[in-house]
Amino acid sequence: MLFFLPLLYPGVSAQAQTPVTSSQSIIDKTARYNDSLPTERLYLHLDKSYYSAGDTIWFKGYLINSALAYSPLSSRLYIDLINDHNKVVRHLVFPISFGLTVGNIYLDESLVNEGAYTIRAYTNWMRNFGADQLFYTNLYIAASGSDSSLVNANSTLSANHLKIDLKFTGLKKQAGGIHDLQVKLADDKKTWQTSNVKTSASGDLNLDFDLPDNVPVKNLTLIAQDKKTNTTKSIPVNVARAADIDMQFMPESGQLVESLPAHIGFKAIGEDGKGVNIKGVLIDKENNEEVSFESYHNGMGVFDFVPLPGEKYTAKITLPDGRVKTANLPVIKNSGTLLKIKNNVSDSLEVTVLATKDMQSTTNDYTIIGQSRGAIYYAATFKLNKDYATFYVPKSSFPTGVAHFTLFNAQNQPLNERMSFINHHDNLKVEINSNAASYAPRDSIPVHITVKDDKGNPVVGSFSLSVTDDGQIKNTDINKTNIFTQLLLSADLKGYVEDPAWYFSADSKAAKALDILLLTQGWVGYDWKDILNGPAQPAFDAEPQYMLKGKVVNVLGKPIANSNVTLLSTGKIKLYKDTTTDSKGQFTFKNFPLTTDSIAFVLQARNARGRIVNAGITVKDDDIPLVALPYFPPPVPWYVNSDSTALNYINKSAAYHDALDDLKNGPGNHLLKTVNIKDRAIIKGSKNLNGAGSYDQAITQDEIVKTGKISLLKLIEQKVNNFHEGYGAKGNNLAFMLKDKRVHFSIDGIDIDRFYEISDNPIPNDHYYYQKEILEYFTAEDITGIEVIYSTRFTALYDERNLPDGTATLPTARPGENVAYLEITTRSGQGPYANRATGIFVYKPAPVTVPTQFYSPKYVVKNRYPGFTDLRSTIYWEPNIVTNKAGEAKTVFYAADPLTTYTIVLQGADLNGKVGYTTRQVTITNKK
Repeated sequence: MLFFLPLLYPGVSAQAQTPVTSSQSIIDKTARYNDSLPTERLYLHLDKSYYSAGDTIWFKGYLINSALAYSPLSSRLYIDLINDHNKVVRHLVFPISFGLTVGNIYLDESLVNEGAYTIRAYTNWMRNFGADQLFYTNLYIAASGSDSSLVNANSTLSANHLKIDLKFTGLKKQAGGIHDLQVKLADDKKTWQTSNVKTSASGDLNLDFDLPDNVPVKNLTLIAQDKKTNTTKSIPVNVARAADIDMQFMPESGQLVESLPAHIGFKAIGEDGKGVNIKGVLIDKENNEEVSFESYHNGMGVFDFVPLPGEKYTAKITLPDGRVKTANLPVIKNSGTLLKIKNNVSDSLEVTVLATKDMQSTTNDYTIIGQSRGAIYYAATFKLNKDYATFYVPKSSFPTGVAHFTLFNAQNQPLNERMSFINHHDNLKVEINSNAASYAPRDSIPVHITVKDDKGNPVVGSFSLSVTDDGQIKNTDINKTNIFTQLLLSADLKGYVEDPAWYFSADSKAAKALDILLLTQGWVGYDWKDILNGPAQPAFDAEPQYMLKGKVVNVLGKPIANSNVTLLSTGKIKLYKDTTTDSKGQFTFKNFPLTTDSIAFVLQARNARGRIVNAGITVKDDDIPLVALPYFPPPVPWYVNSDSTALNYINKSAAYHDALDDLKNGPGNHLLKTVNIKDRAIIKGSKNLNGAGSYDQAITQDEIVKTGKISLLKLIEQKVNNFHEGYGAKGNNLAFMLKDKRVHFSIDGIDIDRFYEISDNPIPNDHYYYQKEILEYFTAEDITGIEVIYSTRFTALYDERNLPDGTATLPTARPGENVAYLEITTRSGQGPYANRATGIFVYKPAPVTVPTQFYSPKYVVKNRYPGFTDLRSTIYWEPNIVTNKAGEAKTVFYAADPLTTYTIVLQGADLNGKVGYTTRQVTITNKK
């Protein structure tokens, strides 16, 4: 969509204007780029903001393009549940239809431990645009039925002296009593200090640590382990050094130019990723104070000054605790242009271009283009023969959202960029009516929904509705982020945006703060080199349907053309396909059935004689799931400085799940996890010292083939019970653990530590990385079986072979520390450095997850289920609400038993450019 508007240039003579068509080259290239690489935006509406193990996350996904219409590019949504060690504990696939998907994630207690987690959601196509463009949300998952203590924690850092004051209490805030603890001060890579301490009778504990200069305080955690109960608490240490505050200065439009008035945004970020409010002064090289400045909101602010030729400016910054640090401003250029935008007029943006004398010309053209939602809405070409040009761009030319302006020179080189937010307040007007303000326990509560556009016309749209108990869930997330802020603001910015919904609140500071946010986090824009030179081939394919792409190469990595590739399913669904590689060795299988079963495919590449070639087969999606995560502030554990709402949820969660099991299956007949009882499997070719079938756990070839092309390490992490990374009972180096024991790895009867050389000056965690490299060298295709040797009756022969003096020694354990063993059998049987299998590929797609139905008791008769105490935290979840032609929809739910208030949240879209959300509260009381 192109708009060429007549412009007024008060600073430019009338004859300086030229026809706007001179900008057509830039416009055409930008439009082609946007058409060939359309972006997708994603929002997940979750039923609540925190959970416990054994609970279920309910969600609805909205996948749209830049225009806020549904995206036709993707039929599959990938969701990763990632723990605080950056490990993907669940990787799930959900079908998408017309931009919508619904689903649920069961928080299996065997996979999910207590801690902070990140939900990362994306399509394959979204991966082309970088990690910042995916959807993330952080949450804390508590242990099911947690009955441990609470901790009130306060940390302070003075110089390098860290002081941590703790108070342990019971769940009812009673005194914690005397406890012997082992405390470790650690980050996500290393344990820095360990000591044994004892709390007072009242549960108080005061700790002091002197930190070396090289100890990073980011992600610093105090791990307190009770020696008697063996329970562990992880307590975030939220402190910062003055030197570690990240102070950024972002000149408007990207640069400082001498003698041109500068409008400079700044942002101070603490190591927790959140803004730090500061004050400061700008001083020149003679130490003269030029201007003072102060944070306006969340560590961000702005100031104006004119940089002088030959000067160098330094900011002297005062932190909230009085500490002072300095930071240099960006280098000042002696020649250049500035693009300045003011958004303080109701109907227009005031756009000003400034230039040094050498950049002014009566013959050369400058071009400005304005984009929003992946389309060009404004373009103009002009000549600049004076110091500045000011003109006004009607806001009506743009849709609601971030408007991105770029200034080009006559050679079509981008010079400056600036973002501004335009809000027409024209998104969906959503209303909820529940007939009454209050209801009694177990009452039927109707919900009447009305959706209109900004002109009052009814709207047909798709919405999701959650109802939560305010006594258990602090439903503040909707006041921090929602479908509007995610799709129309955060999706256009880089990095973490703190409480984006506040920028659209009634607060008088919000509008100015929003402009500062776009100045600081929105100043890095398009990669114009790719745009002007033409987009490269996308690294990741769109998935409008489910298909499998791959490549066949020879031992030298060269593509094999005209190779016959066959695909055969190994599960209940029988499927056989074959195809031939093209000149680049590439092949494609299409029209796969959507399956919820765990199904694997065996791919083979054969030559013209029908023999399996000595080749390698790769599948294009075998690098899912992703690994890298942008930094987002982790949620605080529920037991640290806990409030009454979260504590109430923890106390009631386990009781509710037990009562629900009783309701469904009869009193005392709780649902049990499925247990498969089989004869003890025999691993063919195993070098198990105890003989066939002698192990604590076995992973057979039938199980392994279903995992697909993953590394041996991933296979072990997925299949071996209680396998994890840790530090063991002694020592600070990272190690692979099986419960409380360090692990020896034996491949085809050969202990891989036989080849490890112990250095006189060991590198921290060197042995861990040595083992990891070997475990990541092999893939699941190479393995036919894994046997776990943990109990004493099975470890004795291994100890005798590997520990001749009867005790564990470095590097895999400390003296007196027990070890466990994994006996790994490979296809080749040649040990740790065998060649891997070629010419064959086992591909296991992640099965599509079909959502289950949210369970909500229906109290048609008031005294129904008299022995059941309804303690739901999520009272109701309905992801499939569709308004009719009158813009209306209805649903109904039943209240639970506690006297409390409920928060109803409704969010959704018309999938044609508009989104909307609203909230409402309902009171549950003992009314007559």
